[in-house]
Amino acid sequence: MDRRNLLLNEMGITRWQLHRPEVLQGAVGVSVSEQVKFIVVTKDNVSNSPLFSDVRRALELNKEDCLCLNFDQIQHITLQHSVWYWVLANADEIDRTLPYCLNAERVYRSVDWQQFQQDSQAKRELWQQIQQI
Repeated sequence: MDRRNLLLNEMGITRWQLHRPEVLQGAVGVSVSEQVKFIVVTKDNVSNSPLFSDVRRALELNKEDCLCLNFDQIQHITLQHSVWYWVLANADEIDRTLPYCLNAERVYRSVDWQQFQQDSQAKRELWQQIQQI
């Protein structure tokens, strides 16, 4: 036991360690504003990517219309309006995520972001999904 923990212990203070610190980083209770029309669910931060900007433009959306969430955050969203989703993950993870896509008007599905950037076939499939609807 180090000196700090020993002093805290003598004062009757128990030191705790969080097992899921991401909960304190906004994962719980994510409320979605009425302005948001498009929610991207991925483990990576794609909001500043030039490729993501191209996707936004193809969907005729502004940066303010989009919200990027990870797989923990999507489980805790609350929203009252319909939105489009783009889920970037493997097939199993997409299937686990779909029940959390509340008020989904459209759901686009792609491989994870790292793979999507390199895979021209995945990009082509996304453009086809966009054109079908």
